[in-house]
Amino acid sequence: MKTHQTLPGVEIQDCGQKVGLNGVDNGALRFRSVRIPRDNLLNRFGDVSRDGKYTSSLPTINKRFGATLGELVGGRVALAYSSVGVLKVSATIAIRYSLLRQQFGPPKQPEVSILDYQSQQHKLMPMLASTYAYHFATVYLVEKYSEMKKTNDEQLVADVHALSAGLKSYITSYTAKALSVCREACGGHGYAAVNRFGGLRNDHDIFQTFEGDNTVLLQQVAADLLKRYKEKFQGGTLTVTWSYLRESMSSYLAQPNPVTARWEGEDHLRDPKFQLDAFRHRTSRLLQSVAMRLKKHSKTLGTFGAWNRCLNHLLTLAESHIETVILAKFIEAVRKCPDPSARAGLKLVCDLYALDRIWNDIGTYRNVDYVAPNKAKAIHKLAEYLSFQVRNVAKELVDAFELPDHVTRAPIAMQADAYAQYTQVVGF
Repeated sequence: MKTHQTLPGVEIQDCGQKVGLNGVDNGALRFRSVRIPRDNLLNRFGDVSRDGKYTSSLPTINKRFGATLGELVGGRVALAYSSVGVLKVSATIAIRYSLLRQQFGPPKQPEVSILDYQSQQHKLMPMLASTYAYHFATVYLVEKYSEMKKTNDEQLVADVHALSAGLKSYITSYTAKALSVCREACGGHGYAAVNRFGGLRNDHDIFQTFEGDNTVLLQQVAADLLKRYKEKFQGGTLTVTWSYLRESMSSYLAQPNPVTARWEGEDHLRDPKFQLDAFRHRTSRLLQSVAMRLKKHSKTLGTFGAWNRCLNHLLTLAESHIETVILAKFIEAVRKCPDPSARAGLKLVCDLYALDRIWNDIGTYRNVDYVAPNKAKAIHKLAEYLSFQVRNVAKELVDAFELPDHVTRAPIAMQADAYAQYTQVVGF
């Protein structure tokens, strides 16, 4: 305020101290009876002449709307990608500490790393698998965003708009919860400010609100899904991300095969086709059922009332669709990996991600008899076994993020002399 002189009618107010990101100087701006010079109009896509006539270089409403959205989605793309970066840092700190920290063990034998405990594996290994899944999904999102900016293709603009809203919402919400899990997994040392979980958590927390509240963004995804669902029955086309709804939605909505519902062999459960079919079956059923519910309630409650009555269902639908996209991109990345050894490692991590997600929503699959009780039990058992297998390569998996010590900046995550550096920092 000492170095910025305001003009008459212009007021600036600082927003004050925030929970985090206080290096970003947020403020409020107010204009009172201020005339904006015509040279300062925000008129990139449209203009208003002195006599009040509107003109635009873009010929249609859809093109103008698409161009405007194209300017908004960049922030969501960046937040989704950045949130994965935060998740990589926090997972690296927690897993390296869990490999280093030894506690208890069999009688008269050396103590074991706490990552050898099944409970610690249950906390961190599915998270590590999710980190890889989100990495490939956001790389795909950045590629589609870049293509959109080059072409301004209407369909691509709409696709990237919905995809960026969904991935930003889903990933930032996941990372916010994962930061607390990582902190708890490191015990008291995780509570030390120098090990960064508190700072990461505070600075990242706003990601759930930046560029749109996550709950609102998920509603945008659900609305777009319903629009595509309606177009499907009117002979319309679907963009690539939604194509599974067009290509084989009828098969996903068919009654589950009672034979395959009982298959519990490892080869079947680790088959990408089974995994992706399961995700798509859930999304297709959620989409069909919420469309019917909205139609029913709108007759008595109106459009707004029906939407509000089905809101939790709509949010679940959006999350299910985003998980389906994430898995599809992960499976594709595994298939395209040129190195056999690396591909085997990625396949292991991909299988853990898929089966952990299925198990976390096993009630949905059981309710429609998509998975028989014995198969549900086999999924849970295999997911735990895959967590154990991923634990055996956890060091290599986090090292592959290539995060140097000056980026992680947590003493307990140092690749050498971690305890010595930690005790030195805290004054011992």
